[in-house]
Amino acid sequence: MNDTILQATLATWAAKNLPARLDVVATANLLGFAEHDIQILMAAGKLKPLGDAAPNAPKWFAAVEMIRLATDQDWLHKATKEIAKYWKQKRGRRMNPLRGGSGGTSPTLQVNSRQGAAPLPGNSA
Repeated sequence: MNDTILQATLATWAAKNLPARLDVVATANLLGFAEHDIQILMAAGKLKPLGDAAPNAPKWFAAVEMIRLATDQDWLHKATKEIAKYWKQKRGRRMNPLRGGSGGTSPTLQVNSRQGAAPLPGNSA
């Protein structure tokens, strides 16, 4: 980080009265993402939490680094694209049951709902 950017980052940090470590909520607010997007960004390698926290442990982020990322337009662009890609893939899995999603009707219901299908046991037509 060059000296000018470091000075601007430290001035922003001091002006916002931020602690040195930020939790997920504060990180999301500072970066302009939703809380659930932080997990997506971590999985994509765009954010790295402090320490070696267990997967189910609370995550902490360095405030100085988050301020630097919030001012990096290229990083914000890439992070936003990563979020969009995640949700597009998730919708694709849900909408296409042949690819492992569960968004369609079951084959049994499709067969039984056709005209001329044999009635189910116990149902008299």
